[in-house]
Amino acid sequence: MSLTGRFWFRKSWTGRLVLLVEEERPRWFGRGAGKPRWRNARLLDFAEPELRPLMTMEKHHRAGAGSAQVRTLRPVPTPSEVRSANG
Repeated sequence: MSLTGRFWFRKSWTGRLVLLVEEERPRWFGRGAGKPRWRNARLLDFAEPELRPLMTMEKHHRAGAGSAQVRTLRPVPTPSEVRSANG
């Protein structure tokens, strides 16, 4: 499901503003193009693409999952490794 970039605001029963985002939802059995639908925005929708793996890792950690593995992250080299690589 991918976001289309369109958004809207609605007012809840308690008077709070709620951000709605539109996303393309695939149809059953892959028939034709996806169907657009509106849903409440989540915190993950606001994150930059580079931070999304960290946010999902935090969600798994808080839920009590054993170990959340994110394969897109790479370790930062230590200063000694940087010096040896530069010559």
